[in-house]
Amino acid sequence: MFERYLADYHYFALFESQRAMSDVGNAKGLYRSIGAHDEQKYLGHDVWTRSDGLSRTGDRNSYEDYREVSAAELKWLRQVADDRGPAKHERRDGFEGGGFAVFRHEADMVDLRSAYAVVDELLPEHRYALSLAPLERDSLAGIVALLAARRRAEQVEGHYYFAEFERLDDVADLDRAHALIRCPSSGEGEWETYLQEGVWVLGKEPRARVVLPVGREDMERTIRGRETAEVRYFDVWHGLATKGGYYVHDLVRRTGSVDEAPDGLGWQHTDVLGRLEPGWWVVEFGEWLFRSARYVAAITGRSRAFRGRAHDYQAVFRKGDDVYDLGNVLFLAKRLPNPHELEYELWTPEGWQPTSKLLIEFTTLPISEEEFQRLAASHPDDPKTDDHSP
Repeated sequence: MFERYLADYHYFALFESQRAMSDVGNAKGLYRSIGAHDEQKYLGHDVWTRSDGLSRTGDRNSYEDYREVSAAELKWLRQVADDRGPAKHERRDGFEGGGFAVFRHEADMVDLRSAYAVVDELLPEHRYALSLAPLERDSLAGIVALLAARRRAEQVEGHYYFAEFERLDDVADLDRAHALIRCPSSGEGEWETYLQEGVWVLGKEPRARVVLPVGREDMERTIRGRETAEVRYFDVWHGLATKGGYYVHDLVRRTGSVDEAPDGLGWQHTDVLGRLEPGWWVVEFGEWLFRSARYVAAITGRSRAFRGRAHDYQAVFRKGDDVYDLGNVLFLAKRLPNPHELEYELWTPEGWQPTSKLLIEFTTLPISEEEFQRLAASHPDDPKTDDHSP
């Protein structure tokens, strides 16, 4: 239940296809991961390098697949890679401004993640150190903090507690945690989400989320952070209930003691967190993920509402948060009924004009016939297309 979130790494073998997965001898390579959106490939002799081999298996045209390996398979795959000869080391010279990774032993320096700390300045006791590029500093600091926390994790009053973060880079700063979850140390029972003082509600296992094991002191610090947060964000799932073929869930923004849920492009009061039913579960989001979820909810809600209409009108915006104010519209578009590829026409005072633009660099929002007519009337001039004219 919680063991996977206390292990240093999870190790995987990559195969050309699912049919080859029964025999680890068919593996194309050995990979390790510390959590969601992180992977490295083993090159041999304790050298690991960044990789996207596992994530590429999700590509539409990929037949490759991977699975977790046993301890015996891990040992064998490492030996196979070691037998190929010395691995090529990444050059570490010339980096400035990213601080330093410091190690206990010289032999550890072959693997950056073997560092015991990331520092901005070297002290006399830092005998073994490597300079870091600015872009890798925060990520490595988060990884080092996460590995250390996993190794010293301990249960508190019958539970293991985990602070949750939006990015691995944030883990080194506990104040960036946006949620606190827990599970029974017995290995039996449900995950729970901290809601408010003395109140824990049914949660969900954080399989695709970044979580840091915390002891009593950091648990209490994270609780204080949740209690004093100016805004908190939740996703409330009504169990496995469905409506119109979709699972039912509510997004909730809590500001002080006021709870609001998205209502079209605006907000409405909600009491859903005060009337949770058995089997419902709650996940607390960070701001970035909530903004993304709110946008998806707006898009899907409008797409369903406008399904079957004669025209697929789209309002085009510069960025995602602009869609909640139709006054931010850059220009209007109409998606053509081509089942094979995305094709659009742009509205101009002279009528609809074909365009080769896919609009992927913009944010689009489905709009109704009424909204289109009103927006078209309020934009009598040429579209604000700048360098994206038809």
